[in-house]
Amino acid sequence: MNHNLRLLIIATLVTFSWNTSLLAGIYLQGEPLAIPKNASFAQVRLILSELRALGIPEDATQQPTEASLRPIYIQLSKELETKLNAGTATPEEKIRLGACFLRLSQPTKAIACLESVRKELDPNSALLHQLYFNLAVAYSSDDLLLERAIDYQKQGLQYFQKPSDSTFTNWQFNRRSELFFLKFLQEKQLKRDRRITSQNSITSIFGDFESEWKKNKFTPGTASSSFLDSLYPDVLDFAIKLLSCFPQDNNLFWLYGEILNVTGDPNSAAKVLDELVNARQMSSNPILFEHSRILRRQASEPKEQIKEEEIKPENDTPSLVKPTLFSGDLKYLLVGFISGIVVGYIGLLQLKQWFAYKKK
Repeated sequence: MNHNLRLLIIATLVTFSWNTSLLAGIYLQGEPLAIPKNASFAQVRLILSELRALGIPEDATQQPTEASLRPIYIQLSKELETKLNAGTATPEEKIRLGACFLRLSQPTKAIACLESVRKELDPNSALLHQLYFNLAVAYSSDDLLLERAIDYQKQGLQYFQKPSDSTFTNWQFNRRSELFFLKFLQEKQLKRDRRITSQNSITSIFGDFESEWKKNKFTPGTASSSFLDSLYPDVLDFAIKLLSCFPQDNNLFWLYGEILNVTGDPNSAAKVLDELVNARQMSSNPILFEHSRILRRQASEPKEQIKEEEIKPENDTPSLVKPTLFSGDLKYLLVGFISGIVVGYIGLLQLKQWFAYKKK
């Protein structure tokens, strides 16, 4: 995609969704990225590609074309870091700098910066929940530090009260998102302790997908009624928000694909699972591989059906069409019968004229 066109599309998304961004999992005031609620798959894929590109080292020999916004984040982090080194950075600016480090995949720098703020903030500060949530994301990058990440996430929820300038609906959505993130961290800790490879099992924070697949056949575009009843109405937005914090996480990307499928978008789900199998080396996961195969086959079936209809003989009569008195062979029989009557009548008149002539 053309570089300028990508920037234009992203700028449109930011303008459209500034007040409804799903990127609040990492709190960075004035962030130049946003995903609107009810975002299309194309929008999500574009933003996720930008988020993944942010983690590419600055001195990399080749920068991906998706790194359109990376210079903006680097410039912002340098400006804030200059203030930090000069001793003039405010607590709010330090939180923003820590969030910049998180976006640039530099969790160690983020921890050092954010921990220094924790000692400065007033206990009644409105910034406490942002600080703790960012610290939770930073520590979650290391499986050995998950306990600390969970503790900070709980503290963030404790201080995450509804602000006066936010609607209850938005606040409830963001708070529930943070609760899902806490559940995600606790699940990661459990799998770590049980030495379960996360790449081979899907996360169950939004529902028990694995039990659903054992009880019911995997179906493109839907799931069993009982499973669908258990899902939150905004489950797709919750998944996108969590994925925006961890754009490189294959397990979360798999979850996003499966949610796309059960919420009625199997074609987009096929693209997600196909990327995981072919581009992210997850073909060894038997469940993921099988679902990808089924979705790819389903996506190709409509095209094959169209081809069959195109070569179907034109004279084939649909089996459900019943013949009427004025259709098909009956029509020609009726026309022949009437023609016979007319011809017979004309012949009778000629015979009468012939007999009358003989009598004369």
